[in-house]
Amino acid sequence: MLKTDVRYLKGIGPARGRQLSRLGIETIFDLLLHVPRGYNDRRIITPVSDLVPGEEFNVSGTVVSSGYLRARNGKSRFEAIVRDNTGELKLTFFHFKYIAGRLIPDVRIIASGRIDYFGGISIVHPELIFLDEKDSDARLVLPVYPLTAGITQGVLRKLIETVLDEFVSEMPELLPPDVLDSMGFGNRGEVICRVHFPDNPEEGERARRVLALEEFFVHQALLKHVRTEAAERSGIKMIPPAGSLSEFVCRLPYSLTGAQQKALDSIAADLEQSLPMRRLLQGDVGSGKTVVAAAACSICCRSGYQAVIVAPTEVLASQHFRTISGMLEQAGIRCGLLTGGTKVSDRRNLLESLLDGSLDVIIGTHAVFEDRVVIPEMGLCIIDEQHKFGVEQREKLLSERDPSPHFLLMSATPIPRTLAMTIYGDLDISVLDEMPPGRGSTTTRVMKRDARNQVYEFLLDRLRNGERAYIIYPLREASEDLDLKDAATSFEVLKRGPLGEFGIGLLTGAMKPEKKLEVTGKFVSGEISVLVSTTVVEVGLDVPQATVMVVTHAERFGLSQLHQLRGRIGRGDRDSWCFLMKGDDCGAEGARRLAILALTNDGFRISEQDLQLRGPGEVAGIRQHGVPAFRIASLIDDSDLLEMAAAMASGSNSWESLKNEYELRFGGLDILEI
Repeated sequence: MLKTDVRYLKGIGPARGRQLSRLGIETIFDLLLHVPRGYNDRRIITPVSDLVPGEEFNVSGTVVSSGYLRARNGKSRFEAIVRDNTGELKLTFFHFKYIAGRLIPDVRIIASGRIDYFGGISIVHPELIFLDEKDSDARLVLPVYPLTAGITQGVLRKLIETVLDEFVSEMPELLPPDVLDSMGFGNRGEVICRVHFPDNPEEGERARRVLALEEFFVHQALLKHVRTEAAERSGIKMIPPAGSLSEFVCRLPYSLTGAQQKALDSIAADLEQSLPMRRLLQGDVGSGKTVVAAAACSICCRSGYQAVIVAPTEVLASQHFRTISGMLEQAGIRCGLLTGGTKVSDRRNLLESLLDGSLDVIIGTHAVFEDRVVIPEMGLCIIDEQHKFGVEQREKLLSERDPSPHFLLMSATPIPRTLAMTIYGDLDISVLDEMPPGRGSTTTRVMKRDARNQVYEFLLDRLRNGERAYIIYPLREASEDLDLKDAATSFEVLKRGPLGEFGIGLLTGAMKPEKKLEVTGKFVSGEISVLVSTTVVEVGLDVPQATVMVVTHAERFGLSQLHQLRGRIGRGDRDSWCFLMKGDDCGAEGARRLAILALTNDGFRISEQDLQLRGPGEVAGIRQHGVPAFRIASLIDDSDLLEMAAAMASGSNSWESLKNEYELRFGGLDILEI
């Protein structure tokens, strides 16, 4: 019954069904869980003298007069004047047949609604309680729902009241009785009734929290099920020669941080098990994930297996190849690079080397997923910035392999623990929360356009000192629809100015792979000192000499994206500067984002702020890859419940009984199966 289309309910036809669909309401279940966004507590009465236009209030008073008025266009409206002991308020109705006979002098009412200034302080189409009518809807606490065009609060309340009466008993129990009791409710039906029609707003919020806990519990039960399924696969027990990992670490020109060592210890312990590793390595930009990945490859290859590292762009894949091959080849571990720009002859040699086992590590882009790329002894798969890849692509590498390869995800997008538990709750998580020593400081300044000459002079001074710089634009090419500077046009202008003598290059996502690699190679080598680019450099370039970044129209970028861009500088021992140039049309929200970046370089704090501003899908960049669309639970307001739900799920084997509930809530199974 809960899956029944709402269009088959009495009083709902195709037109109203389409309206409800815009609210995400397709079934009776959806209607029951369309929870209020708040409550109108009509026990809180505001004197007329204290009313403020633009806000919603409740006013209690007596009707002193009422009647019809005709506008110049010939249409009529009905108006009533209500008085309390501080003043008078006008109530206006443009559809009045249902109300005109009841709003007569001396009637006592409570009127609720948004205060306007319509020929004086007024409310247009208020909600009314007739205090002297026995049959009047005298609920003093009313739910306030998200709406859409064509549906009023009154319509939605009546619909929900109807389905509560008929169908709430159909809702199966989900939470243990002791949990419900601890939150003040006897059963699930009572929770759903009280979230819609509570005795007070506090009771409604308690009921919403119970439903949020349910939602987290169902999702965490799925994550536990996925983890249990994965635990049944056989893996590859990797035992490298004694001391080989210590040799690798000792050859490094620096010492590992405590966080890197802890993560590496966890990965090494995972690789020793016959259970396939399923781990996320999460760290801020510059925290040193790459060396940990290289060490994991060392363990794999010295144990007699091959490793694959996949990155989303040619720029990042090439950077990984330069860095990782430099670490591994000292130990006799051979690495190859495979991207869309790899020459046909080089590609053929790489594929042959993989087949005959003479190539130990293949580093590449999505080209690695092609059917003709055969990695016969793959023991470890590392995917960087995993959210840029679809599940199907990854499955091409991992599926139908027995034993199953070990799997490591890497992400330079730090996300809060609550979000990590939601997206990656079926994985073990290692966090690099410590930056390598010896780095210079990075100063971030928000600048107006009229300060660009000052920034330009500063940039020239740094270039004269032998340093390098990025200039970032939101657009690749000029747009007729947007009045924004673009990378291609600006590059042509800048190379003819003083910057040109230092060498200047252009990098955009539309360039051919070989051209991208040529430009980035020149920037890495110092042949050019200025790189004009779009966000294609967000991940992938590690140039310690780059100390200045100028981001034009910075308000056009998201918080996490700006933080990733800023991570391209400050990678050496010199101090660095990031200038966020805001446009003349930068609004309040854009200014707020930029101010956050100026205050902190902590990626986790920035991600928390981004989560509050934009929501989980946009923060992690994975709206279509594993973030469930929670309809009730908030990852910010209900984070304490997520821990509770995870503990409940870990102590039960209830997935089969919850599977139907999951599909009702989320529309299908959307977890990242590995």
